[in-house]
Amino acid sequence: MLALFEPQIYPNRLTGTGEAERPYDVAGWTLPLQMGVEAPAVLAIKETATERKLTLLKNENEVRGDLALALRKSDESPIRNPIKQNVRIGIYKGSIGNMDEGWTRYVFDTFNVPYKSINDGAVKQGNLKSTYDVLILPSQRTRDLVEGNAAGTVPAEFAGGISDSGVSNLKEFVNSGGTMICFDQSCELVIKQFNLPLRNVLEGVRSSDFYCPGSIVSLELDSKHPVAATLPTNIPGYFINSSAFASTDSSVNVIARYAKENLLRSGWLLGEDKLRGQIALAEVPMGKGKVILFAFRPQHRGQTWGTLPLLWNAISSAAK
Repeated sequence: MLALFEPQIYPNRLTGTGEAERPYDVAGWTLPLQMGVEAPAVLAIKETATERKLTLLKNENEVRGDLALALRKSDESPIRNPIKQNVRIGIYKGSIGNMDEGWTRYVFDTFNVPYKSINDGAVKQGNLKSTYDVLILPSQRTRDLVEGNAAGTVPAEFAGGISDSGVSNLKEFVNSGGTMICFDQSCELVIKQFNLPLRNVLEGVRSSDFYCPGSIVSLELDSKHPVAATLPTNIPGYFINSSAFASTDSSVNVIARYAKENLLRSGWLLGEDKLRGQIALAEVPMGKGKVILFAFRPQHRGQTWGTLPLLWNAISSAAK
């Protein structure tokens, strides 16, 4: 329980050449920080001996009632869709397996947010705005998005990615009024192919100079922006070899930055100075639409409920 609830302090482990020594998985996983809840330690229980007893739970609602959650009244899920507006959502699902895409669908299913999966063929076909108001690109490398599986290695319908024509169709979707939301690695394609006034300041940086293999960091939010309006001005966010942006134009609306002080909350962060104060979440107008870029993954592994409101608000903003 301590490992799950307390912050992790991971040591600086370097190889003989000075590069960061990669951990088995991640370096910080403190659940309360990921979930956006407070979990103070209870050091003593003020109960008499006769009050200390275990009670057999009869059903799920006894737990939900104690936690002030909505009660289950039927087979229908008690979790209500956090997006009140009628927004048509498409989640990109390419032919190359992508774990982040799977976690994205898992989160949307958990919160009963309606969506459709959109494959390479649909992106290449175009006319996306007629079907969708919001397109979501889960974290994925540009090469995998554009090129996909190599021809001859899979059946023809599963080869080729979205191709250059798909990139053009995504541009047209935004220019015609659509909202595109990108997570982490997928931001690279949009920034470079759409010529957005942003750059990833961590691109090409060696692990001897910067390394954060999966840790919880502090985000500073602009509470005046609709995407962050419902949240505190400082929240934990999950960074797993993620991105950090700098703007090259005043048209960029900065929604969140990595904190300038007390940045690391749990895990390992080597080269903290390269992350402090950089852009973590931005909105860029484009034509009649906009692109919202998460430098991190707000739905990472389905655990980071603390940053999910940023995603729901980003989707809701498409209806305004």
